[in-house]
Amino acid sequence: MPPRSSMIPSLLLAITVGLLSTAPAAAQAPKAAPANGAPANGALRSGELRLTYLGNAGWEITDGRKVVLVDPFVTQFRRWAPGGADVAPDGLYIPDTALINEHVPRADYILITHGHSDHALDAGVISRRTGAVIIGHQTAANLARAYDVPDTSLITVIGGEDYEFGDFSLRVIPSIHSALDHKQYFNNGRGISGNAPKGLRAPLRRKDFVEGGSLAYLLRMGGHEVLIMGSMNFIEREMEGLRPDVALVGANSQRLEIHDFTGRLMRALGYPALVIPSHADGYGDPKPSAAALADRRFFQQEVAAASPASRFISPKWFEPIVLPARAAATQAASAASGERQALNPPGISPLVPAYSEAIRAGTQVFVSGMTGIKPGTQDIVDGGVAAQTRQTMENIRTSLQAGGATMADVAECTVFLVNMADYAEMNSAYIEFFRVAPPARATLAVSALPRPAARVEIKCSAVVRRP
Repeated sequence: MPPRSSMIPSLLLAITVGLLSTAPAAAQAPKAAPANGAPANGALRSGELRLTYLGNAGWEITDGRKVVLVDPFVTQFRRWAPGGADVAPDGLYIPDTALINEHVPRADYILITHGHSDHALDAGVISRRTGAVIIGHQTAANLARAYDVPDTSLITVIGGEDYEFGDFSLRVIPSIHSALDHKQYFNNGRGISGNAPKGLRAPLRRKDFVEGGSLAYLLRMGGHEVLIMGSMNFIEREMEGLRPDVALVGANSQRLEIHDFTGRLMRALGYPALVIPSHADGYGDPKPSAAALADRRFFQQEVAAASPASRFISPKWFEPIVLPARAAATQAASAASGERQALNPPGISPLVPAYSEAIRAGTQVFVSGMTGIKPGTQDIVDGGVAAQTRQTMENIRTSLQAGGATMADVAECTVFLVNMADYAEMNSAYIEFFRVAPPARATLAVSALPRPAARVEIKCSAVVRRP
């Protein structure tokens, strides 16, 4: 079982946890209640972060100093207004400046995950009005140029960059688009793949907004780390080792085309403290279908199964979510002082008082020899050495989390086997937890272990790379 997270012990939120709002978003922006004592639309205290859902994959994220937008597409709500309708591929797609002005009063930066109209349509208009800098692939830049956004307001990226902006930093993560039309994305007849050329001039047709490559982002702001996804797909190796406390996950039904989408993502990210679905609001539909509502519930169940310690919030349009300062800041002070702390997570604490399950000393976490016990029962799991190894590693993960560390922080392990003939079976399960840059390791054969039913025991130590 994934560890229980203590990164956000008490999220005080300006929204009600539940399904996405079913009120017409374009009619009015709901008034948000104060969160953690701070006005939801006013000043934020140090370390607080405010996230406001703009619909589809759109977000406003601010620490009170800088405002970062993600894939703003508030024009989507025009579709559901009286006289509104969807736009045909050959039709002109005109940004709704009235809706934009109502819901986007300010922007300093705009992150574009890819160039489809439901992600990039409004960005050029917003940039021209606010002076915001647009960050995205070359296609995003060319689409913005069509609205006379100057090159001085464009930062073109390809994925892999990690930029410092003073008030925040931004890691650009290579990604891939959702698997549309039963995985026939590139031959579905829609003409939405490829790159947008230079020389486009607004107004643009809907079919001008092609993908141009996909990106995800890791936004570090106000002491928080926010993973931002713009579609229902990802490159697993690019997510491995990231440790966001907030994950904005592309979550509509296209994720079901991807093998174990939610489970693989939660494991790769180290089980984020807070998961929020994105790109799952039916393009602003105020009366979502029963199937859409069921799919939202299904995604929440997927997150609960894969990462039961994660808090799950379904956002409402234009209602702020205010996150308090991360509790991990207290761990930073502890790490700086070199304070020694004994850690005994419930369910796997020692049977005898002769040792602690783990010790944190400064930035190091030392985990005692662990076996494949079922948390809360102290019984060794059935299924042989592979099953015992997996449970052992999950127990190690829980102990590391109690010390503010993750599997990505592990520097060395020592494996004890009752029978070296079990090496290959142990190793096949062990490597599942260290797919990239595995820690240093020694493997020893022993005549016996304290738990007679145990066939494997593993100890490890970790160096916490950040509080």
